Amino acid sequence: MNGNKAKSVCIITPSYAVSNPRTAKEADALHQAGFNVRVVYSQGNLEDIRKLDELYLKGKQWRWDSVKWSPFRERERMLYLKSYLRHNIYERFPSFLLRFGGLAEYGEGRMYKELAELAASEKADIYIGHYPTGLAAAAFAAFRWQAKFAYDMEDFYAEEKIPSLQKKRIETIERRYLPYCSYVTIASELFADEIVRRYKIPPPLIVHNVFPWAARENIDNKIKDIRKDGLSLYWFSQVIGEHRGIEDAIKAAGLLKDKVQIHMRGTVYGTMRRKILALAHKCGVKDAIYFHPPAVPEELLSRTAEHDVGLALEEPLCCLNRNLSISNKIFLYLLAGLAIAASDTLGQRNVVSSCPDAGFIYKSGDYRSLADNLNRLIQDPVRLRRCKEASLTAAHERWNWERESEKFVEKLKNILEVGR
Repeated sequence: MNGNKAKSVCIITPSYAVSNPRTAKEADALHQAGFNVRVVYSQGNLEDIRKLDELYLKGKQWRWDSVKWSPFRERERMLYLKSYLRHNIYERFPSFLLRFGGLAEYGEGRMYKELAELAASEKADIYIGHYPTGLAAAAFAAFRWQAKFAYDMEDFYAEEKIPSLQKKRIETIERRYLPYCSYVTIASELFADEIVRRYKIPPPLIVHNVFPWAARENIDNKIKDIRKDGLSLYWFSQVIGEHRGIEDAIKAAGLLKDKVQIHMRGTVYGTMRRKILALAHKCGVKDAIYFHPPAVPEELLSRTAEHDVGLALEEPLCCLNRNLSISNKIFLYLLAGLAIAASDTLGQRNVVSSCPDAGFIYKSGDYRSLADNLNRLIQDPVRLRRCKEASLTAAHERWNWERESEKFVEKLKNILEVGR
């Protein structure tokens, strides 16, 4: 940085490292820009995800520290039990008490105290929080060192489908700290006005949750998911759950005029698996359903690129966040060169309208319309190929991390007066 001592940045997330890839993308971009980067995150009792964390962080050139809490590891058992009891008490406090300092923070984040203390164990020029708990921890560390702090708002957390008391905790945390942030980044321009109105802050910086174009260089061209002939539909998330449009895809598959396969990647629990298979059996496509475990981010693009159509089927009426935010899956589908099948959330309309040849929008819940559009792709291979080509063009020219990351890197340089 022009010969000056590198400015230090501490990024904080309450999730596993692999569960919040936006954190690592941010850290990579800042490291490449010359910042001294440290990431503070949390690891609980999900051993499979811990193993993915280890693979994910291998080779990263920035530093990381984690709060570890698991009942299955002797050295972590006490923190697991202590944090369980503490969180169980704090999350029960009624909303009218949340204005008192600490109650909302402890109630919202089981590991808030430990994350905040670990972040504050080293001085940084700026602390960047992810999720409301990360925001509170960043503020704690910044206040200790009289440093700056910022907030990356990947979703409109207070407007997700959550209990009213949790919503109040999130609003309390964000209202308490957002006015003091040096900057706020959000992943969709559609909820910018509401954030400004609700919290009385300057307009946030829009940084879409896209992926690096350079990641295509590491596509392994292997076939690990696809099992047979037919149009391959693909959906992924951390967890395979309800209100994500999966039901539309299964019902539509039952109406298609040719073979089809539906691949879902993510953790799936017994009840949800049984619901999906029961619906698939009813629709006559049980043999077309394939479940895949979560993949490390470095492999996710390769596995996605095997398929034909990426399913971005969020339900707009589920909650305001789902309607206004833009799922990162739609950006990965573009990067992988898949045709896009997207439901009519406002956020997804925004993206697909920028590259209309890459796929189609359908009305959420109208599985017959979804089936009609998929049938057109089955019956017209040239159309399918052109959709895939349009996706790649959109990812290369517009929707990529190399372009998006420039905005917040430049913002951070200006705030920290790098090079002056």
